[in-house]
Formats: sequence, C-alpha cells, structure tokens
Amino acid sequence: MIQNKYNNSGKLLFILLPVIAIAVAAGGFFAYKFFFAKKASDNEMTNIHLREETIAFVHQSMPDVYNSLFELNQEIVVIEKELKRLEVIENEYPKQKKIVQDEKKMWSKTQKDLQTMIENLEKTIEPLFVAYTVNMEKGTELLATQKEELLASATEALEASKKQTARLKDNEEKNFIQKIKEKISK
Repeated sequence: MIQNKYNNSGKLLFILLPVIAIAVAAGGFFAYKFFFAKKASDNEMTNIHLREETIAFVHQSMPDVYNSLFELNQEIVVIEKELKRLEVIENEYPKQKKIVQDEKKMWSKTQKDLQTMIENLEKTIEPLFVAYTVNMEKGTELLATQKEELLASATEALEASKKQTARLKDNEEKNFIQKIKEKISK
C-alpha cells in the first residue's frame, strides 16, 4: 500500500514537471516579447516616402530635419493606433456611433494634416538631394538656404500635433505592470 502511494505521486510529479516547465517557458517568452523586444515598426519611417539614400542624406546633412521627420512619422503611428482603437469601440457600441465618429473625424484631420506636411517636406527635400548629388557645391548652397525653412515647418507641425497626441502617449507609456498595480489598488 505504501509503495503504491509513492508510485502515484511519482506519476503526478512526472506529469506536473513538464507542465510547469512549459508554463515557465511561456512566461519567459511573454515577458521578453512584451517588455524587452523592440518592435521593428516603431523604428521604421513607414509614412515617409523618400528613398533610403535620400533619407540617409537628410540624416547626414540635416539631422534636425531628419529627427523632425522621424517624430512626424511617430505622431502618425500614434494616431493610427488611436483610430484603430476607436474603430473597435464604434463596433462594440453601435448606438454611440456619433460620439466615436466625432473623435475619429478629429484624429483623421490631424493625420491628414501631418501627411500633407510630410509630403510638402518631401517635395522640398528630394530636389535638394538631387541638386547635391549632381553638383555638390550648388547643392550645398541650396541646402544652406532651405534648411532652416524646412526645420521651421516641421517643428510647427510637430508642436501642433504633440498638443493633441500628448494624452494618447501618456496612456501608451503606462506599462503593463503599472496597469496591474492600478487595478489592484482600486
């Protein structure tokens, strides 16, 4: 009888150990995926439609303009996430569609304004790159005359956008652990 008792616990241990190992591995993967792994799309400029060599030129010759382009892209990414979130809410609460549509309209307008600003910057940057590639001296002179204007335009658009997206970024920056702490403390 005693021997049979140990055999059952051995079988139970034989079953539980792999289950525990799988749970620990899944937890480790989850922690890595959501807390430590960088998302590739966060570093890509998906809303900038310049060739790579042109972007590299902007990075090298006008780092402030490059940083502004990157930030404009990030603003659009944040707005796209918000629009997707609003779409889900709109589908969940169809009777409250008007509330969501008003908010979506505001974000869509902001997104369109940012896209227009990016397109205007691209229309100015591309000829600068080509001029610099064709004739470095003339390109450098042209670059010197237009660099400040490009930066001023991008900065103005960013300031307006950041005022609107500040609340979205505050919500986004709360990490998973902080959200859990808030729920526990309630």
